[in-house]
Amino acid sequence: MNKKIRTAVIPAGGWGTRFLPSTKSIPKEMFPLGNKPVILHVVEEAVASGIKNIIFIVSHHKQSIESFFSPNPILEDYFIKLGKKEQVENLKKISEMAEFSFVYTKPPYGNGGALGAARHLLKDEPFVLVWSDEMIFSKEKPRIKQCIDAYEKYHKPVISAVKIADPTKRCRYGMAELKDIEGDKEVKEILNIIEKPSLGNEPSAYATHGAYVLPPVFFDALDQTKPGKNGELWLTDIINTMKKETGLLAKIITNGHYLDCGDPVEYLFSQIDYAINYSDYSEEILQKIRCRDCKINNMKPYREK
Repeated sequence: MNKKIRTAVIPAGGWGTRFLPSTKSIPKEMFPLGNKPVILHVVEEAVASGIKNIIFIVSHHKQSIESFFSPNPILEDYFIKLGKKEQVENLKKISEMAEFSFVYTKPPYGNGGALGAARHLLKDEPFVLVWSDEMIFSKEKPRIKQCIDAYEKYHKPVISAVKIADPTKRCRYGMAELKDIEGDKEVKEILNIIEKPSLGNEPSAYATHGAYVLPPVFFDALDQTKPGKNGELWLTDIINTMKKETGLLAKIITNGHYLDCGDPVEYLFSQIDYAINYSDYSEEILQKIRCRDCKINNMKPYREK
């Protein structure tokens, strides 16, 4: 439990069916958020949190992710000939951010079962698990670093927790039943996680998901957990098995801006949020929104449904 956490696992092997037909040839993780792919924002958060090694769990149709994080001497030479040194440096930074490894999904499938493919690279060390299609921009420490700090303080597995203010959206997440820890307002004990509860049945306003700090015994729990719905192995089931032995904590992420890019509608809103709050062209975007604001109330779709 005292080993330093230096490795992050990023599953990116899904089919992206909600984004078809675009994902027929382009992984959703490579969709842009601003001028960067979504997955690069995730990697940047991990690296800013002290992560040195990143393991991507991919499928055979996700070669573009490996290509993106690999050196590209041909493209670099092209920009050098054009005298574009800044572009060359930016390209090199991507491939040099961390040590990247790529493994392929294998049965049992599911968002938990896929992690078994990375077991041999982790060498009995604790690790971070973070999803490839969502992130939190924090005004304080990166979300992943906050979770690592909580793990190192309490020596228990940790999941980031985000307050879902809109009750109608809580049915999309795993909502946690929490217990206070004396003297700590931002770390709580997780008693239970209810996946996608119906309206009014959520145990709290906090969704526990996004970033996980997990000990090596996670894989023992994986072996002990039986496949669930559709014969797949789900992360929540594995964690529920594990926490009987290890306990489980939630790190409340305050002053964080959550952007979800895993659903077409949420991805669209995330694009707008990112453009307004983080892009170099935020003022231009805001100006266009202000100019059109008076028209929005009377706006109708060009294509009637």
